[in-house]
Amino acid sequence: MTSSLRVRRLQPDDLDPLIRIRRASFGSPSASDLPRVRAIFEGRLPHLRGAWVEDRLVAACTWYPKVGWIGGQSVNTGALASVVSAPEARRRGHVRTLIQAGLEELHEHQVGWSGEHPFDPVFYERMGYRSIPTSTLLRLPFARLPASASRTTFAPVGIEDAHLHATYRAFAASRSFTFDRDDPTFVERDDAGIDARWSDLLDPPASGAPAAVPYACEDGYAIVAVDGHGSDGILHVIDATWSSPAGRRNVLDMLRVWEGQAGSVQLELPTDDPLALREASAYARHRAPYQIRIVSVVPALAPLCSPSDGAATWRLRLVDPLAPWNAGSWRLTLGKDGTEVTPTTGAPDVTMAVGALAALLSGVAPATLLATGEAEGSLEALHALHALTRDQPPYLGLADYF
Repeated sequence: MTSSLRVRRLQPDDLDPLIRIRRASFGSPSASDLPRVRAIFEGRLPHLRGAWVEDRLVAACTWYPKVGWIGGQSVNTGALASVVSAPEARRRGHVRTLIQAGLEELHEHQVGWSGEHPFDPVFYERMGYRSIPTSTLLRLPFARLPASASRTTFAPVGIEDAHLHATYRAFAASRSFTFDRDDPTFVERDDAGIDARWSDLLDPPASGAPAAVPYACEDGYAIVAVDGHGSDGILHVIDATWSSPAGRRNVLDMLRVWEGQAGSVQLELPTDDPLALREASAYARHRAPYQIRIVSVVPALAPLCSPSDGAATWRLRLVDPLAPWNAGSWRLTLGKDGTEVTPTTGAPDVTMAVGALAALLSGVAPATLLATGEAEGSLEALHALHALTRDQPPYLGLADYF
């Protein structure tokens, strides 16, 4: 960190310069929206960090604490959002220093992972973040759904319904980088006392837009909103998950019921879902990218369990200029109850940068990393690491955008 730049948590008196920078960066908030936005920022003060040159705020960001699922394990993550920089202070490394300080703070709290939705993936890639596949967003005619409207039964439910929560949890635990919406440490509630991460799914996406309604079927649910009518109408699937193959079929059958009332359906699926693979070339919509980073290699790898019997030991040399606590050689003992990570010496079995390790654990094939030069060394060792999350491919829906 440069001597002239200080990074610290924002205080109430810092909100005016923060809002000024946000207006310059995002064009918002408007004057009429200022009281509401200020109240939101006041609630986020514990998560806001700023960089100062002397007494002038030059950059700011938010680090949200999130609990997510990685490799079938529930872990703490730090979600980076709302990175802003004063126009008159840009191109001087302030944002890099701000993010590095945030990563160091997360490391001190034993947080292993971070995620962010980038304005420019290349910018954050230089800081160790890696773009990963999270979903395919489709808008397609109802006839393209492999479904029958007469084959299933369903009913409207409240957002607090236990079936929704249990179904989502089963789905989320089978994926990596999906958030736990029922993390008990999350304290934001709506007026009815419902976790805001659920109640927010019912909010209209824009002024005048229709509100969403949850519907439950056996082993699945969908939260939907109808925008318009007839051939121009769109059934927006705000959120949908299932806990079994039959549940997936039931959800698709349920969506087919709106055919005729609307002309098309917009839904989000894992990138490896058969419907996504079949229809993406013709019906995929733009989806905001998502990037992940290993903040601290020990807590990132320690919870991950090997699917193989017995324990295997490999030596990994990790390159990470932004997080020196990660850089160096590590002895990894992969077992059924987790991964032991300790510093070591000697020749490594595998050498890679921190972004390549994140790619390996988010589904990139080991042979691909070797072929592109992102990893060097033993293919067997790469396969062993890849297997830690191989059966839990990534998914993070836009419903959980932060």
